[in-house]
Amino acid sequence: MPRKTHALLLVGRDDWQKDEALNQKLLTRLRKAPIEIYWEDPAGAAIYRLRQLEQKTSGLPKGVKTFNLRILQLCYALFHPSYFSYLFRRKKQAIGSRCNSLELRIRELGIADCVTLLSRSSGGRVSSLIADKMALKQIICLGYPFKHPEQPDEPERYLHLSTINTPMLIIQGAQDEYGGLDVPERYMLSPRVELSFIDTDHNFNIDDHTADSIVGEIIRMICPSELRP
Repeated sequence: MPRKTHALLLVGRDDWQKDEALNQKLLTRLRKAPIEIYWEDPAGAAIYRLRQLEQKTSGLPKGVKTFNLRILQLCYALFHPSYFSYLFRRKKQAIGSRCNSLELRIRELGIADCVTLLSRSSGGRVSSLIADKMALKQIICLGYPFKHPEQPDEPERYLHLSTINTPMLIIQGAQDEYGGLDVPERYMLSPRVELSFIDTDHNFNIDDHTADSIVGEIIRMICPSELRP
């Protein structure tokens, strides 16, 4: 098996548990490639393995899954006390707090110069806000939140994308209520931002063929000369 030499850091949406099925679908495919995978959540790898084990037991109640998650997080924190601080910061979900937390995580891992951030929704906003400052390699965002469908226009969500210098691929749902096919006309994007559309909405409920296509795009960006979809 080839040595994994490329780093991918998962940066989730505010309610990251909504994406567990999507993450499982993508990670099952990505783990076949020589890519080292990290999580914004320090316990992310353990949580991923837990969910894989739970999939072997069909019909597991949601309450049991939540209990399992809390027990795992508690056990992880007992061996890694700094995790309590991470959970406290994460609970705030404020953009500034998440930016600081993600910067700290990347510095701890020591991967700023070689990492690709695979982000979802608000995770893409956070990633794009720190990318130039930290000289990150590149960003991939699944479903960027250009505009909350129930809120007035918020320029702070997207203005920085017109000047961002870090290469960024945004894979957007054509029916995304946070910004669909109208994105190229409504928002000015830097030449460093590549935009593509798939047939989905902001929830990214995708079939296996679309998952294969997304993973192919991820691999193309991370190591185009070494890997093939």
